[in-house]
Amino acid sequence: MTGMILVYRYRVKSLNGLLHKQSRAVNYVWNFCNDTQKHALKWGKKWPTGFDLNVLTTGGSKELGIHSGTVNATCEQYAK
Repeated sequence: MTGMILVYRYRVKSLNGLLHKQSRAVNYVWNFCNDTQKHALKWGKKWPTGFDLNVLTTGGSKELGIHSGTVNATCEQYAK
């Protein structure tokens, strides 16, 4: 008795391009927080907290293509 073997082939899309784009956006937010604190240090301004950085980055998530929670979490992690 001979059995029939079925082989299915699926194409799985790679998410590397999306992850690369999102990592660059998070890096951009991190660098913005870094530049903001450098500016505060240079000019003797109030040292920005995580909340202050969240306020400054409001609306940036739409331009960067990432979720606003990701932007807020990045700012708060930087401020720690």
